[in-house]
Amino acid sequence: MTTVVKMDKQIIMHKMQELCSLLLQDQGYQEMRSMIDQFAADEEATAQFECFMAKHQAFEEKKRQNIELLESEIQIYEQEERALYDHPLIRRFIYAQREFSQLHQQISHYFTKTVEINRLPEAKESGKETCGCGGSCANHH
Repeated sequence: MTTVVKMDKQIIMHKMQELCSLLLQDQGYQEMRSMIDQFAADEEATAQFECFMAKHQAFEEKKRQNIELLESEIQIYEQEERALYDHPLIRRFIYAQREFSQLHQQISHYFTKTVEINRLPEAKESGKETCGCGGSCANHH
């Protein structure tokens, strides 16, 4: 006969609420949230970003299929990418997005490492630093 064992998730969720409450009160979080909200409220900025992301996905698909990109395509792509960073709302949005992604990765990694080693990880065990790119950079983390 198999015994079903369950964890007491109520206390864990209570601590998660405490953590998220601290996050919501953090000045840096509030500023980054504002960056995202300002970007989202600007139709021109969101349209420019979405257009670039569609082009980025098309480029990635061509790379996966080993389709050679034309030099003119690459130049246009690079110009449009630079234009994202030239737009203050988009630049700030990208920054905030990366910071949130990095925090998410760090929390996830800490949780995973704790389960893996069955104790709280020491600083040296917490592993690699993350760049916040969501895994799309050349660091291959």
